[in-house]
Amino acid sequence: MRTSLRTISLVIIGGTMAVGCGNNAESPPDLAPQKGQVLGAAQEQARLAGLSSSAHDATESDRAPRADWSVCFQSQQKKSVEFAAVHKAEPCPDKDGNPVPWLKMPKVTGLTVSGARSALADVEKSLTKGSRLVGARPGVNPYANPADGEPDSWLVCSQQPAIGTALDSRWQAEEEIELHVIQPGIPCP
Repeated sequence: MRTSLRTISLVIIGGTMAVGCGNNAESPPDLAPQKGQVLGAAQEQARLAGLSSSAHDATESDRAPRADWSVCFQSQQKKSVEFAAVHKAEPCPDKDGNPVPWLKMPKVTGLTVSGARSALADVEKSLTKGSRLVGARPGVNPYANPADGEPDSWLVCSQQPAIGTALDSRWQAEEEIELHVIQPGIPCP
């Protein structure tokens, strides 16, 4: 049951008594936007502001959020705040309850290694692992012989994962992007 505080005012004006009711409810505490913050820290900020907090998965999944997840959205009521969060390796959906908008693997085959690295800049910022150069032919090591040219000028013959692959949690934690490369002037196998 919810109750609110009301005050009764007695005012005497020129010998006449007036009785009135006023609403003396407190305004809700302000909580700064917590988007991008670790869920545990956001919940602590809510507690310090005098709010109770709860959290749910910001994606279409129904996972139980953990303290190390990232806050995407928040909805505040008078004395409580609800956080919508995602796993720390996931980007926020564009709307609460939508799927995770994973980055897609761009086409880097046919580019030089430096061109491929430029094309992968956004991908590598979001992944915990970067791309790895692998020789496209057996026995070819892009780092072994400086006379073969700088690795940045080598050509990408193939890539792993394939173009358009969603760089989901598997790629975030376990798999590495591999660029199969060959030195300048040598055809791809």
